[in-house]
Amino acid sequence: MKLTQQLHRVNLPKLCIVLLLTTVVISCQKELHFDKVPEKDYNLIIKFLPIATYDSVPLVLGKPTKNTFKEEYTPTAFKFYVHDFILSNTDSGHVFKLAQDKYYLVNFADSASTEIKLSVQPYVYNRLFFTIGVDSAKNVSGAQTDALDPANGMFWNWNTGYIMAKLEGTSPKSSQAGKFEYHIGGFAGADNVVKQVECIFPFQNNLDLKPGGESRMFVNCDANDWFYNTWDIKIADYPVVTSPGTLAKQVAENYWKMFTIDSVSNIQ
Repeated sequence: MKLTQQLHRVNLPKLCIVLLLTTVVISCQKELHFDKVPEKDYNLIIKFLPIATYDSVPLVLGKPTKNTFKEEYTPTAFKFYVHDFILSNTDSGHVFKLAQDKYYLVNFADSASTEIKLSVQPYVYNRLFFTIGVDSAKNVSGAQTDALDPANGMFWNWNTGYIMAKLEGTSPKSSQAGKFEYHIGGFAGADNVVKQVECIFPFQNNLDLKPGGESRMFVNCDANDWFYNTWDIKIADYPVVTSPGTLAKQVAENYWKMFTIDSVSNIQ
C-alpha cells in the first residue's frame, strides 16, 4: 500500500497537468468559431469626393474656398440624393440597370454615406448614368424610411416634396447675416429639377468587372458648379434659394454638371 500511495503521489501532478490541458483545449474549441466567411453582396464601390475646381483642391466642410466669381464661402453642408444607377458600353450596346427604387443620400458630413456599394454584372463599361433627386412618385408616397426618412433634413412637406440637393454655409458676400442656403427641390411640371446624369470614364480607364473581382470608382463632385454654367448664381445676388421655382431650376441646371469620374481601380 505504501508503494501504491507513493506512485499515486508521484503521478498526481502529471495527471492534473493532463486534465488542465484537456480542459483548455475543450474550452478553446468552444470559443473558436470557424464560420464560413460570408460572400460580399457587391462588387463595385462608387466613392463620391467633394472638390472645388477653382482651387484644384478637395472641398472641406468648415474650410473657406472661393467660387468661380472669386466669392469666398465656407461650406457647412453639402448633400444630395442619387438613384437609378445604369452602366453601359457604348461600343457593344450592353446595358446593365440596377433597381430604380433604391435611394442613396450622399452627405459629405457623413463619410460612410459617400460610398455606395453595388452588385453589377461583370463586363467592360465606359458610361455611368444615375439620377440626382427624388422622382415624383416618391415625393407623394407618404412617410418614407432609410435615405428618404424626413428625419434626414431633406424634406419640406407633401406639397413641395424633397430637397433634391443642398449646399449651404457662410460667406462675407451674403446679405443674409453672412449665410447662404441653396435647398433645391421641385418635382412637378416646369419646376421639376430631377435629372439623369451621364459620366464618361477617363481615357483607357474603363470599368472592367471580372467574375469574382471588385472595382472602385471615384466620382468628383464640384461644388463650384452650383454657381456657374449655365447660369451665373452669385452669392451676393442670390444668398438664399429654398423653394421650387425658376431660380431653383437654374441652380439645378448648373449642378447637374458637377459630376466627373476621376479614376477607376479594377481589382481582380
